[in-house]
Amino acid sequence: MQCKYCGSEFVTKKGFVNKKQLYKCKDCGHRFFENGKFARMKTDKNLIVTALNLYYDGLSLRKAQRNLEQIFGERISQVTILNWIKKYSKLVKEFVTTLTPQLSGLWHEDETMLNCEGKNIWFWEMIDEDTKFLVASHISGTRTFEDTVAIFKKGFEQSKVRPRAVFVDGSHVYQSAFNKVFYTMRKNTRPELVQRVGIRARETNNIVERLHGTVKDRTKSMRGLKSFESTKSILEGFAIHYNFVRPHQTLNGKTPAQASRTDAPNNWKSLIEEATKHEVEILARITRQIPVSEKIKVLAK
Repeated sequence: MQCKYCGSEFVTKKGFVNKKQLYKCKDCGHRFFENGKFARMKTDKNLIVTALNLYYDGLSLRKAQRNLEQIFGERISQVTILNWIKKYSKLVKEFVTTLTPQLSGLWHEDETMLNCEGKNIWFWEMIDEDTKFLVASHISGTRTFEDTVAIFKKGFEQSKVRPRAVFVDGSHVYQSAFNKVFYTMRKNTRPELVQRVGIRARETNNIVERLHGTVKDRTKSMRGLKSFESTKSILEGFAIHYNFVRPHQTLNGKTPAQASRTDAPNNWKSLIEEATKHEVEILARITRQIPVSEKIKVLAK
C-alpha cells in the first residue's frame, strides 16, 4: 500500500467511512481511500487516462466522449474532459520541467502559425536532432524578438546546458535573441547559430517540419476553443504526450524521453502519479519554510 499523494509506504488504517477503508499517510498526513482514483478525484483513473490518450492521439472532444461511453459505459461531458486535459497538462508540466534529458546538443528551432477561433497564434518549438526530444515550446500571439528570446531561454532551462548548435531559418531576429541567451566569452563553450534560407533551410529544418504536421493534425480537432489560455494548456499537454508517451518510428519505437535517457514514465497514469508526488514535496518544502506564527494565522482562518 502506497500513499496516493506522496508515494510513501508508511500508511496506516484509520477506520471506515461509508463502509470503505480509510488510510492515513504518516509522512505527508493525507487521508485517502484506495479506490483506483487519482488524488482529489471522484472519477476512475483509467477513464481519465484513456480520455487524455484519445484526445492527444487526435480525436476531438466529441469523439473522445463517444469512445469513453462505449468503453466505460459512462457519458462524460466534453467540458469535463477538457478540464481533465487542462488540469493534468499543467500538473505534469510542473514535474517534467524538473527533469534533465541527455541531448545531442544539435537543436532545430522553428515556429508555425495556427488558427485559434479566427485569430492567428504562433507555436514555437525547439527539437533535439538525435533524440527528437522537444526541448522547449512556446505559444504566443506575436512573433517578436521577445518571443524568440523566450523559446531560447526555455530550451536552456530545460537542458541545463548550452547546445552545440542551433539551426534556424533566415529571420533577422534570431541572431540578437541567440546572443542574448547563449553568448559567452569562452569560445570553446560558445554555441553556433546556423541560419539557412531557401532550400537549405528546408533541408536543415525537416525535423521540425514533421512536428508541424503533427501539431496541425492535432489542432484540426481543436475547433471551438474560445480561450488562448485553454489552447496554451492543450499545446503544453501535447508537448508532454509527444516527449513522454508517443513512440517515435525513427527511434525504433522509443519515446523521445526514452531516447534522451530521461528517468520518467512513458504513460499518462504514471506521469500523473509522479507529478502528484512532486507537487506534495514542493508544498511540504514551502510549509517548512513558513514561520510558526504565520502557520497559526493560516489555521485560525
